[in-house]
Parts: sequence; C-alpha cells; structure tokens
Amino acid sequence: MCEFPVVPVGRYELMADELAARGWSVQPQLLPAALVQALAVECRSLWQQAELTPAAIGRGDEQMVAPRIRGDYTRWLDDCPPSVANQAYLHMMDELRDTLNRCLFLGLDSYETHFALYPPGAGYQKHLDRFQDSPLRTVSVVVYLNEHWQPGDGGELRLHLANEKVDVPPCGGTVVVFTSADIEHEVLAAGKQRASLTGWFRRRPDNPLLR
Repeated sequence: MCEFPVVPVGRYELMADELAARGWSVQPQLLPAALVQALAVECRSLWQQAELTPAAIGRGDEQMVAPRIRGDYTRWLDDCPPSVANQAYLHMMDELRDTLNRCLFLGLDSYETHFALYPPGAGYQKHLDRFQDSPLRTVSVVVYLNEHWQPGDGGELRLHLANEKVDVPPCGGTVVVFTSADIEHEVLAAGKQRASLTGWFRRRPDNPLLR
C-alpha cells in the first residue's frame, strides 16, 4: 500500500457530504497519478491478452450481449491476479466505504468492481445500476484510468438529474459516486479507448439469501 500516496480522509468526507446533499459527487484527481498509471497498464494488458469479455445486460437467465446498448469489455477484479496496484485500490475503497458508513449510516458491507474498457465508438445507453429484483447495490463508483484525456475525445459519463444533465469527462484519477437506485446515466461514445474501474458498494441484506 505504501507505494502510492494516501488520499486525505477529507476528500472522502466531501464525497459523503455531496452524496447526502444531492445524490452524486465528482472528485477530480482523487486517485494518485502513479496508481492510475499502474491500474491502466493492468486494464490494457488484459485487453491485449484477450482477457476482457463483452459485457452483458440483464441478470440471470435474461443476460445477453447487446453491443448497440452496451459496448464495453470487462473483467471482475476478483478474477484478476492480485497486484500492488489493485490491492491498493481496494484498500482505498475500504476507506471510502468506512467513511460513507460513518457519515451516512448506509450499512455498506461489500464492494464489487470490474475493469471496463470501451473500444472507440462504443458506449452504454441510459440505465440504472440497481437490479429490479435486488436492492443491494447502494452506491455506484466509477474510477477513470485515462491519462492525457483531451476535450473533444468524448466518452463522458452523462448523469441524468432531475433538472439537468451533467457530463463528466473520463480523465485519469477522477472518481464519481452516485446513488445506484436513483440516478440514470449513460456512457457517451469516445474517439479512442476509454478505461475505467466500475463498482458498487452493497448494503447488508435483511435476508441473507438475497446476497
């Protein structure tokens, strides 16, 4: 963990405050640049080795691959070999989870995340992150791994809010959190590869069988 700078707890507390006030928060350059670079190398290495698979939509028996709706390629971090970088990232998410629980009493007890790589021209149509048959996903987390992203490259995360739309460029180190059940969002097509880690903090189920 010591290979990468520590994120000040105040940044996590600011995210909690904004999440409570409006349901979303965007924190540019939250991840240290060295960690962004290391995670980006891991993601693109998986892509080059054909170890990312086309992402599906739906759940259970209704899952299907539909590139016109969702065009990214993914791999769950739990399925990747442990590394100093991805373990440091998971440690950061533990700290963020602890802060959200302490400040907002959300009862978050786990985190699931995957690498996501969008080839040029791919996107993801407007959707919610929480499944209709499972209430456990509570806070969505998107972490961008794109160094040197420029205006005009596209690939923005578009948040569909009550009275406006907010576009977030996928610049390396930016972290976005929002309530999984409430905020519809989409990924706009980019002119070049777009890499991220996308994940969800899950709350403790009332019924353990719901896990």
